[in-house]
Amino acid sequence: MPSKFSCRQLREAGQCFESFLVVRGLDMETDRERLRTIYNRDFKISFGTPAPGFSSMLYGMKIANLAYVTKTRVRFFRLDRWADVRFPEKRRMKLGSDISKHHKSLLAKIFYDRAEYLHGKHGVDVEVQGPHEARDGQLLIRLDLNRKEVLTLRLRNGGTQSVTLTHLFPLCRTPQFAFYNEDQELPCPLGPGECYELHVHCKTSFVGYFPATVLWELLGPGESGSEGAGTFYIARFLAAVAHSPLAAQLKPMTPFKRTRITGNPVVTNRIEEGERPDRAKGYDLELSMALGTYYPPPRLRQLLPMLLQGTSIFTAPKEIAEIKAQLETALKWRNYEVKLRLLLHLEELQMEHDIRHYDLESVPMTWDPVDQNPRLLTLEVPGVTESRPSVLRGDHLFALLSSETHQEDPITYKGFVHKVELDRVKLSFSMSLLSRFVDGLTFKVNFTFNRQPLRVQHRALELTGRWLLWPMLFPVAPRDVPLLPSDVKLKLYDRSLESNPEQLQAMRHIVTGTTRPAPYIIFGPPGTGKTVTLVEAIKQVVKHLPKAHILACAPSNSGADLLCQRLRVHLPSSIYRLLAPSRDIRMVPEDIKPCCNWDAKKGEYVFPAKKKLQEYRVLITTLITAGRLVSAQFPIDHFTHIFIDEAGHCMEPESLVAIAGLMEVKETGDPGGQLVLAGDPRQLGPVLRSPLTQKHGLGYSLLERLLTYNSLYKKGPDGYDPQFITKLLRNYRSHPTILDIPNQLYYEGELQACADVVDRERFCRWAGLPRQGFPIIFHGVMGKDEREGNSPSFFNPEEAATVTSYLKLLLAPSSKKGKARLSPRSVGVISPYRKQVEKIRYCITKLDRELRGLDDIKDLKVGSVEEFQGQERSVILISTVRSSQSFVQLDLDFNLGFLKNPKRFNVAVTRAKALLIIVGNPLLLGHDPDWKVFLEFCKENGGYTGCPFPAKLDLQQGQNLLQGLSKLSPSTSVYFLSFQGPTAMTTSPRSGRVKGACLCKWSQSGGMSSEDTAPSLLAPAKP
Repeated sequence: MPSKFSCRQLREAGQCFESFLVVRGLDMETDRERLRTIYNRDFKISFGTPAPGFSSMLYGMKIANLAYVTKTRVRFFRLDRWADVRFPEKRRMKLGSDISKHHKSLLAKIFYDRAEYLHGKHGVDVEVQGPHEARDGQLLIRLDLNRKEVLTLRLRNGGTQSVTLTHLFPLCRTPQFAFYNEDQELPCPLGPGECYELHVHCKTSFVGYFPATVLWELLGPGESGSEGAGTFYIARFLAAVAHSPLAAQLKPMTPFKRTRITGNPVVTNRIEEGERPDRAKGYDLELSMALGTYYPPPRLRQLLPMLLQGTSIFTAPKEIAEIKAQLETALKWRNYEVKLRLLLHLEELQMEHDIRHYDLESVPMTWDPVDQNPRLLTLEVPGVTESRPSVLRGDHLFALLSSETHQEDPITYKGFVHKVELDRVKLSFSMSLLSRFVDGLTFKVNFTFNRQPLRVQHRALELTGRWLLWPMLFPVAPRDVPLLPSDVKLKLYDRSLESNPEQLQAMRHIVTGTTRPAPYIIFGPPGTGKTVTLVEAIKQVVKHLPKAHILACAPSNSGADLLCQRLRVHLPSSIYRLLAPSRDIRMVPEDIKPCCNWDAKKGEYVFPAKKKLQEYRVLITTLITAGRLVSAQFPIDHFTHIFIDEAGHCMEPESLVAIAGLMEVKETGDPGGQLVLAGDPRQLGPVLRSPLTQKHGLGYSLLERLLTYNSLYKKGPDGYDPQFITKLLRNYRSHPTILDIPNQLYYEGELQACADVVDRERFCRWAGLPRQGFPIIFHGVMGKDEREGNSPSFFNPEEAATVTSYLKLLLAPSSKKGKARLSPRSVGVISPYRKQVEKIRYCITKLDRELRGLDDIKDLKVGSVEEFQGQERSVILISTVRSSQSFVQLDLDFNLGFLKNPKRFNVAVTRAKALLIIVGNPLLLGHDPDWKVFLEFCKENGGYTGCPFPAKLDLQQGQNLLQGLSKLSPSTSVYFLSFQGPTAMTTSPRSGRVKGACLCKWSQSGGMSSEDTAPSLLAPAKP
């Protein structure tokens, strides 16, 4: 860039050029070379004063966030306009859904439009003979184990004209079906009253749900090419089902009914508020820094449906292109606040949309018999214990009397949450409602979400620019100003760490502070003692740096509680745990109550003044609660160290809440505070709702962004630079076999199994193992994923029953009556779906007599992957739930849910110390690359049991066969497709059936099953 032009002059020239293009109707031109020609040939002459070169002008526009520039394309606009936070917006609009367009092969069309293929055409229809029941367009065949049932599908021409059966496609992917035909060649003319029979034999030796589809292709009546002639299809969808007794009790209670989103919440012109819970008692902590509202800009709300359509930056309308350009521009310090603020706005708009799923229609409320001051009403909210929806003390909801919903301007009652108990919330409403209330009065209820976390994140983004944080957020080099000599002697509180060189290395660099202003990162794979290292580092800082003050944070209450518990052992009087007033005190561990802000005598939370809090050497909070310290305007140099545990589990703006306004980087000399991030980018990241924020980087934590994009933290030929990052390598949790696959997939095989030998080999000789010495079981179950009521969550009865049977084996009472051989506290059950969690809990606490009789069965934790992050159990059982048994979903949509996420897979399988049991559908899981490796590992080592292990599937070959189906022309053959593998079928003339899998040519008297395979695809049939 020529030195004679300043950035301001470059920007001004660019803005003049943009206006020049608008005047001449060229503002939609995006080709870089054509714009260069216009600039040099036409614009420079009219500019009047010397103009910078085209490339220099573009550079000035780009750094000013006024243009989106690639090697071949340019588009001018304001990239920062969507950071506008001045306009509050009260209305909420229904967001458009993102409809994906699949390429519809013939099979996909049959699946998605199945109703069309169930009805007869031209008088031709299918008669069914044999034991079955028709349900939702499917023929259900109930099987007893090892007992065969036979169904006859009779294609009958009930019309007045002849038709021709040209092809017959039985499609299946399991060996439970065998198909037999009569001695009729194809194509087969069917005159009026004539029929063609197909016999379906069903048999299974194990429980499960086994689908198949039969498709008949026919040529309509009339001469070829005449009116009425043409190919048409008829299909029947079959399912053989064999239930275990327990699974039969878990079937859907009510049919699934998709929740209709009601659109805008019911907020009318007349709103009456209830009494807020008194959250300010004992609140002496100053509130000297204002917190803005930061509502999403109204125009962004209006444009969101168009944003979700996925058009290109260079073809979209200008406003849409501006937003897309900002989203697609890499995160740098120049666009840091603008881009992250835009992402937060988009996430909030999605949250507004999603909360409507929980709205309730015509629900009754009742008087709370306990609380009289103020008087409260009780509302049943299914799922509230699992944060579906998330409701905390101090939140509010809106209620409208059902009897008044049709009035022109009814009263909306704003109720404040005073208590959350199990599946109900207790609410305070206005006196005018309470005076007319009677038990059972029904309401339309709209839920809201707490905007406080979003607001403090927006403020943190503002503060990053006010305080000099770029050397910390985008570090380039250390200042090499140590806090202590490099040879300082560290006498550890936890002596076990002395034998771990990686942990010692991390602590030494943190205590000496040589990395500043860059953050120090502890990369802690599962079970490597990340939190232990962090806690010891905090203790050493307190010990060796007498003037140090530390803020220790975690994204979750459980994470912050754990830090407090570990620190309290050696620093009982130096630490203080600051809890949010919305926290249920019953959920706070007893051992930290003496050092937190709960006043047991008053029965309420207190918030000491800033001066009092500054006396403690270590303050412990969640990241969001740290925003209260910012509001109190703690001196910017008070905290010398900020530690964030589980730093990979939170959005970057969430981490900033505990940094911006509480720490700065000095421009020269001693850089100031030390930031330490501990976490694992290969484990769960933040939970996001918006597809736009997921795609454009809000899912990256600060820790993961630095590890991925910053050169200081990248691994070199000699490993990581220990001055900035330490990767912990010694796993103290799991048996080497359990660690094997995640170690190879995610940690470059560097992890070392160092768990206590007695603990980790506790189940190596357990009688329930398929192979002794291999403490992993993969139990294959061909179940069916179900839904019920208005819950969108899936459950799988057969998998729940299988998990329960393993729990009975593990927890079977010993000779001591009522006492389990293995404590339920040592066992955990993980499932990705809430409804499956609920069904498994129901099995062990209600349905199964042995398990429900155990004294401490309620100590057995059943939860989602997220609930087990950072935890461990001697035994872990995983139910994967999804089966997605429709044949077309093999090539279109595997519907793997959390299974598509390597981070969730990694967390799930690394929670176990001594025994890992996974229950799932191997046919489906085999299409996910990580699960495929794990499945083959189990099979090769003898750990697989349950339904037959599926043959290897060539996906590309299967796709080609599917596409080929729609191109087949009438011939004297009938084709069969099965998904067992790319193998041929051979004809067995005596039996009248063909054996094998995938695509075959069926001659006269042919039949099909998928029990046997021949050596090559489409090999000639052998007699």
